[in-house]
Amino acid sequence: MPHADAAPVLVFDLDETILRVNSFPLWVGWLIGGRLPGLGWRRRAALSLQVQWLVLRRKSGRIDHDRFLRGVQRTWRDATGDHAEAMAAPFQAALLRQVRDNMQKLLAAVAQDHLDAVLATAAAADYADGLARMLGFQHALTTAFDDAPAARRNAGETKRDRVLALLRELDWHLRPILLFTDHGDDLPLIRRSSAVCWFGSMRTMTAAQDAVPGATFVACAAMDADALLATLLALGMPRQAAMRSEITVS
Repeated sequence: MPHADAAPVLVFDLDETILRVNSFPLWVGWLIGGRLPGLGWRRRAALSLQVQWLVLRRKSGRIDHDRFLRGVQRTWRDATGDHAEAMAAPFQAALLRQVRDNMQKLLAAVAQDHLDAVLATAAAADYADGLARMLGFQHALTTAFDDAPAARRNAGETKRDRVLALLRELDWHLRPILLFTDHGDDLPLIRRSSAVCWFGSMRTMTAAQDAVPGATFVACAAMDADALLATLLALGMPRQAAMRSEITVS
């Protein structure tokens, strides 16, 4: 069992938690119409048309979300090849501008290694891995490309299992988990967390509380950065880390 007096490991969702937005629809829109100057107009047009075709198949119900995601990832990789990482940089830079204001100090503490943290998201590795590094995370779990029918997004029970496996690998498994999320998809991980910093609506938080009676939830979306740090202190974050956040970012 986790030791209650140990410093918690912070586990962050990405979309509508660290970010104010859901990154996946933005990525699909960027692949359809965003600027990719290094691609060449023929490949650029083919990429756009192929992603639009996948969107139509998804909207018509011919493929589910997981197949849609894998199809978009495959199309992106086929179009960009060895240059995929470099070509994703403008989109990642745009996402950095969507980071919540109240997360800035906390993420600075993560980037400076004052806190042990993991980014765990269903977002596609094609852009989320690089974005995680830009945000300062040393450890990130994302949805890697896999065209196998049994491939699963990094969500729900899969996300929980991957997070717990990583914590064991890092020898952090006896420490409590402080989870940052906005969505009921994380219920499996919520059940393994000591507390939840909630960034979704009050309605969805109430539904999650009903699903996990006795779990500690704190509504954090409307807090400013200082109030969020104070809340984390109350939930067990080391005071020294919070003080360093104030010194290095304020």
